[in-house]
Amino acid sequence: MTNIKFGTDGWRAVIGEDFIPENITQVIQAFADIYPNLPEAGKPIYIGYDRRAQSRESAELIASVLVANGIKTILAKGFCPTPCVSWHVKRDGGAAGIMVTASHNPPKWNGIKFKESYGGAASPKYTDPIEARIALNQSAGKKPKTAKLQGPLFSEFDPHGAYVESLKGWANLKLIRDSKFKILADPMYGSGSDYFPEFFEDAVTQIHTAADTNFGGIQPEPIIPHVNEAIEVMKSRKYDICVITDGDADRIGAIDEKGNYVTSHFIFSLLIKHLVESRKWKGRVIKSITTTQMINRLCRKYGMELTTTPVGFKYISPALNEPNVLMGGEESGGIGIPRHVCERDGLLCGLLLTELMAMRERHLSELVDELQKEVGPCFYRRIDMQLDHNTIDKARASIKAQASSVKELCGMEVKKLDLIDGYHFLRKDDSWLLVRPSGTEPLLRTYAEARSMEEVEALLAAAKKLIGI
Repeated sequence: MTNIKFGTDGWRAVIGEDFIPENITQVIQAFADIYPNLPEAGKPIYIGYDRRAQSRESAELIASVLVANGIKTILAKGFCPTPCVSWHVKRDGGAAGIMVTASHNPPKWNGIKFKESYGGAASPKYTDPIEARIALNQSAGKKPKTAKLQGPLFSEFDPHGAYVESLKGWANLKLIRDSKFKILADPMYGSGSDYFPEFFEDAVTQIHTAADTNFGGIQPEPIIPHVNEAIEVMKSRKYDICVITDGDADRIGAIDEKGNYVTSHFIFSLLIKHLVESRKWKGRVIKSITTTQMINRLCRKYGMELTTTPVGFKYISPALNEPNVLMGGEESGGIGIPRHVCERDGLLCGLLLTELMAMRERHLSELVDELQKEVGPCFYRRIDMQLDHNTIDKARASIKAQASSVKELCGMEVKKLDLIDGYHFLRKDDSWLLVRPSGTEPLLRTYAEARSMEEVEALLAAAKKLIGI
């Protein structure tokens, strides 16, 4: 029996090893078993899928289990972004959403994300009963049911229909097109392909749109080095901005007109400024522990409350569903605005970022420079260390033994140690270091933000000493 566990955002596994039909049906049968106890029982389940290997087949298999259990099921007609599923669940009154995707993971992975009835990422409170039911069914030898995809319980939805029309209302598309900014869109071979042309028409050029389950040999995560090809295209100076979405289009990255990669820290900060200053919106901001201190400084400037969460949008989504929340985001490029849906949406963020450029009549590099002068300077880097489990366990033990006694890092006082997710050391000048194991992959991650790149590198070197590597 496979021990199926949900990580920071759903269940993920290697295709052909643990991501196999037997395990997929076990997960969905467990969900079907607890479905009658949900407050929304009787309402439909929306299913979407990305462009990975086995995604369409797995989505159909999921639908067959739900239909066999008497649950109304609505399947996407084609590949779609994760936020499209979330949006339909919220707007159309679904009981839940199920997305077949491994998001930004390497091509050999696939997975399943659950979305709660308000459209947000499923919290541990939601997925824990599914895990428990899987184990119960396995121990009892219960076999999942399947049925043909036909009859009144099964239908399909168009992922390029109402969702796209809703997004068009979020930005002044005429202003963006009239600005004459030339836009490059890089969906990284993922499910964000062919959406930006619906917004920007001939103002946008796409790259990496082919149906390629190997993602062109890259990992579909909108960070360096996976965006290096897009950086080279931008260095040609033919375009004013490159908007990048990950494998399931719920995360965003960007490259400025000079070919400089713009991190999600800057994008999150710029979008807060845009919503507050251009639209006069305010509210509480939610961020993960790995996200820039620029957010803290902006919230202080605008007099807005800030909440910090562990890593994983499953912690941010429920908070977005609370009253008076402006937006929430994380270091990995996931940013959500609850007036749209309590979920990350890379397409929406791309629309708003280009609208900001058009409204301010500024290139992205200029907007970043202005932000740095206002709430910076901030430099950042993350290192992902692929380690075996024994090494990770030793590193975890090493830092646990030392963390509370660390009073300074690189010659500066540590004013706070936060343990909400890993070990987060905040220094006197608001620079910080975080050490944490990944919740979805065999990785140990170290993160640092400081007022210069030299300080960042020094903090990351200090992290290696703390974990004994």
